[in-house]
Amino acid sequence: MPSAARAQGRDTVVKRDTLVRRDTSAKRDTLVKTDSAARAAARVPGNTVPPADTTVRADTAPPHIPLPVDTVRRDTIKAPLAHAELPQTADPTGSYHLDRDEIFATGAQNVGDLLDRLPGVTQLRAGWMAAPMTATYLGDAARVRVFLDGVEYQSFDPHAGGSLDYSQIPLWPIEAVTVERSASEVRVYMNTWEVDRTTPYTRTDITTGDHQTNLYRGFFGRRFKHGESLQFGVEQYGTAPEPQGATSDQLSLMGRVGWAHGPFSVDAFMLQVRTHRGTITDPYSLDSLDQLDATRRDAYLRFGVGSPDRGPWLQAIAATTRYQFAGGATTVPTIIDSTKAAGDTTVSGAQYLLTGGFTRWGVRVSGAARYFASFNRAFVAQDSAHDTTTVQGSPAADSSGAPSVKPCCWRHGLFVPSVRADFNLWKFSVSAFAEGQGPDSVSRREANAVFAPFSFLRFAGAVGSERDARTPDSLLTPGYRRLEAGLRIHDLWLGGGTIMRGAVMLAAPALVNDSLTRVSEPSATATFISVRGRIWRGINADAFALKWNDSTGFYRPQYQTRAQLYISTSLLDRFPDNSFHIFFGATHEYQSATYFPVGAAGVERLPGYRTIGAQLEIRIERAVLSYRFTNALGEKYQTVPGFQMPRQSSVYGIRWYFWN
Repeated sequence: MPSAARAQGRDTVVKRDTLVRRDTSAKRDTLVKTDSAARAAARVPGNTVPPADTTVRADTAPPHIPLPVDTVRRDTIKAPLAHAELPQTADPTGSYHLDRDEIFATGAQNVGDLLDRLPGVTQLRAGWMAAPMTATYLGDAARVRVFLDGVEYQSFDPHAGGSLDYSQIPLWPIEAVTVERSASEVRVYMNTWEVDRTTPYTRTDITTGDHQTNLYRGFFGRRFKHGESLQFGVEQYGTAPEPQGATSDQLSLMGRVGWAHGPFSVDAFMLQVRTHRGTITDPYSLDSLDQLDATRRDAYLRFGVGSPDRGPWLQAIAATTRYQFAGGATTVPTIIDSTKAAGDTTVSGAQYLLTGGFTRWGVRVSGAARYFASFNRAFVAQDSAHDTTTVQGSPAADSSGAPSVKPCCWRHGLFVPSVRADFNLWKFSVSAFAEGQGPDSVSRREANAVFAPFSFLRFAGAVGSERDARTPDSLLTPGYRRLEAGLRIHDLWLGGGTIMRGAVMLAAPALVNDSLTRVSEPSATATFISVRGRIWRGINADAFALKWNDSTGFYRPQYQTRAQLYISTSLLDRFPDNSFHIFFGATHEYQSATYFPVGAAGVERLPGYRTIGAQLEIRIERAVLSYRFTNALGEKYQTVPGFQMPRQSSVYGIRWYFWN
């Protein structure tokens, strides 16, 4: 029935930390009278704040009433835990940096899925999600490195020949990814997920799709009253792709406990990934990858003072890795001092890192002292043709046919110093990086510069050199250069440039095919163009095209393109509270023929291919519905010799997170 309207006073609104129980809340059609606001406030448990029109003497204020168990307490942000330094990137068309939401929005399952977007990176995959995968940069499999919270991620798989298997580096525990594309290599810096709020955070992800793919994730994180932190998460997926028919599954666990107060923090972190993969057999080539049952556990203890983002800071990390391998054939190399690569093998290593620096006034200087207590510099195999032990991958031979690369061995103790300096002065920024000889026997020197005379125009350049102690004297110091420019038209960046690489000894990606060999290659130059940003309203583009000056380079195609056109909008005129978002994109990828040196048989040529895929993401409040479709044309193609990639494949699911 009609009645006189009354204004609702601000003092009658229940605060976030004084929510009443659902079963005792007032009905929605009941208004509290203004003159009874004081009585209403007094009835709310724990509310001792008087209404605006009431004066209460301090000596007569009512005593604090403890909150009941089911009452939502005020959310509090605690001091953050330490995090690793993320480098400044010298990319004129925008940096390659993704936060946690952006990582999941890409649909990437692992590090390899993210690297597809980088000019000069060539993905090498042996099949669907659980199959081995790695990548080359400028044709070199050793020029992509990964750092997890500042700790360098090393390969301990005795069957990988030193290559990183991206299928065993999950992205779900990661909070931020920065990809540094230097002149000589690509470095992927990943900081793991952290929480800073006292309100509990939980999340559930469920995905299913073709090839009997089913994936489940769960998260929990919370900070406590005195700065304590507790986090854990789990992911499990299984798949049986066709036509290979290898049933595979993976279980990964993550946990963190820590404490932070002011600039001081300490935390302990653990990430364990267990992979079980059946034998992958290609019915077309009759080639196969042996079954795998492996468990990798990475853990560290970290002490930190200050933040790498501002002021002085210092961190000390003691990390350990344990890799247990059980299964697989023995046609691949064995490790010196180990005779059990055929069956159960446990390899472990420790890494100690002391790093610190200073950030302020546009200047950032940092240094790191990294000590590998034990590591495997190279896996070795017996060269039956010459009865000598050489680095895995059948290295390049000299004129007599004998291997020309010096053998390396299992080492105990290696100290690797590095230093980084960044200066941002007005419209000019410059950075330098130097690192001593690491586990891959390579030391490097680099310098980058960016000049932005106008807000819509940028120029960038990078130079670098490397010294590989394993290669002949004539290839000790290959040079690298990258020059590029970017022009912004409204919100769209148009860029282009060149990449120049000197003569180098290319590392073999033995992980995906143990017949691939290490080979020397002369200098080469590539030109590329890129388009990134918003075209009009919610229509965006992210594309690049690259061409090498030679057509027979190893481990890289002469032509390579990737173009994604997508719509991304929150429709804020219809949903001003940002409770809705939609993303829809189509991706086209093309690669020309690629050449692979395969053992003593010579060179194998893989024909080029093109694929088209689509992705849809719809967010409603805190739930995200996703759908991905790959290889819509049903292309029959290979990225490495001997293993077909899947035909049309789709996966779909939901991600849903909760506070409290």
